[in-house]
Amino acid sequence: MTIKTFYINQEKTAFVKAYMLDNISGLKFCEKRPGIIIFPGGGYEFCSDREGEPIALQYLAQGYNAFVVNYTCNAKFPASLVDAAYTFYKVRMRAEEFGVDKDKLAVLGCSAGGHLAGCLATMWGDVQITKAIGCEPEDLRPNAAILCYPVISGVTAPHEGSFKVLLGEEASRSDLSRLSLENRVTPKTPPVFIWTTANDDCVPAHNSLVMAKACISNKVPVELHMYDEGPHGLSTCDKATGWHEMFYLDNCRRWIGLSVEFLNKYMNV
Repeated sequence: MTIKTFYINQEKTAFVKAYMLDNISGLKFCEKRPGIIIFPGGGYEFCSDREGEPIALQYLAQGYNAFVVNYTCNAKFPASLVDAAYTFYKVRMRAEEFGVDKDKLAVLGCSAGGHLAGCLATMWGDVQITKAIGCEPEDLRPNAAILCYPVISGVTAPHEGSFKVLLGEEASRSDLSRLSLENRVTPKTPPVFIWTTANDDCVPAHNSLVMAKACISNKVPVELHMYDEGPHGLSTCDKATGWHEMFYLDNCRRWIGLSVEFLNKYMNV
């Protein structure tokens, strides 16, 4: 495996860690692997290490090349989204270098990172973003999105901290609505896989419900898993991310295998 780190802003405060599996001689699959671009959570105030490499390793084990993005934090919208879009564009345009199939690139985000991944999945055609990157809208469209206990809505049971960072303390309802992803889903949104827990006391499960409902209304393929119990920030639900022997973890950690099956189906892996 090769690991590379590259910066994605001029200040060199935002960067990507790329994990690329070695090719196996004679196996055609290895020449163009599917790729997954991961946005950790942290309320847009920091990027959680627990939701970066540990998740990347799970997808590497399934034959995916993985890219963990430490995007710009503590900055108003669209700073983080520009980082996300630039990363996605760079990986797609340099697919041969990164050993991925440019038509099999998914995004994954946890918590506020789920909002960021969801922004790219629903706002890839936004003129403000395509102009900042200097590309065509289709260049930024992910082939699928995995949203883990995501922040979605600034109106329905919002995670107030995330939206305060994005919009400031005195955000108007119209601004909150504009960044509420349930309002940004269209029939051109890529397939979406969502998981959460019913008793998440940080980012209420209502966020996942309204996103799933928006996908259904727009005929976007969507799969939603709501586990009955589990705290916020479960990541891989194992010791590698700080979770030990709890009776609900075996149930929750199924999200990894289920999400891989979903990606394989909709990206034709």
